[in-house]
Amino acid sequence: MTQHDPQLERIEQLLREGNQLRTQAIALQQESMELQRSLIEEQRAILAKASRVNDQALAVQQRARTLQLAVVPILVLLIGYASWLLFFRVSP
Repeated sequence: MTQHDPQLERIEQLLREGNQLRTQAIALQQESMELQRSLIEEQRAILAKASRVNDQALAVQQRARTLQLAVVPILVLLIGYASWLLFFRVSP
């Protein structure tokens, strides 16, 4: 039995070390999960902000198209009038 005592002590020591490592692994796993939650929340906030920016950009594009529809005919009329003044108007 004296030969088994050192072996039993070694087994007990290994079990204690294993339990400590398991406790540390669980703590690290929990820390990792909290970090992942934090990163997910940050990513959601970034996606929400990107969505708002995209919506604003779309609104600006729509206003630009509306302005373009108003400005292009006016420019065509002005160019036509200037051309008529330069080339077709009879000088007195």
